[in-house]
Amino acid sequence: MTDIQAALGTNQAKKIDAFLNKRKAIAHQYTEAFQNFDLLTTPFQLDDIESSWHLYIVRLHLNRLTVGRTEIFQALQKENIGVNVHYIPVYYHPYYQKMGYKKGICPHAELLYEEMITLPLFPKMTNQDVNDVIEAVKKVLRHYEVKT
Repeated sequence: MTDIQAALGTNQAKKIDAFLNKRKAIAHQYTEAFQNFDLLTTPFQLDDIESSWHLYIVRLHLNRLTVGRTEIFQALQKENIGVNVHYIPVYYHPYYQKMGYKKGICPHAELLYEEMITLPLFPKMTNQDVNDVIEAVKKVLRHYEVKT
């Protein structure tokens, strides 16, 4: 490790509490905003557990939407929201496919993967950024909501 790397690491370590507090605050804003929004489920956390909120992954209720995650993802990107997708089932990767693993062996994991989308969450987000994400998610999901 160089002196510059050590200095950068030390400087970042000093900011860790502020970073964690900011991430927790954003996660709380998301959870509150989507609490009664029945087109998705927010992450669950036990009362006696503290998350670092490295990611904020919501589960789309695809049975209440007219499109799949891909279309929701693309619509949110068009709204300038930096969404992402995490936790692809390992055996989807070519290496495991070549070893004989096939889609369908873990149907619950595969379904969950198709329903999850990661919302932006990073310490430099402003309150306006967070509100923009919330409003865009609600707008897009309401647009694609199954009308009864």
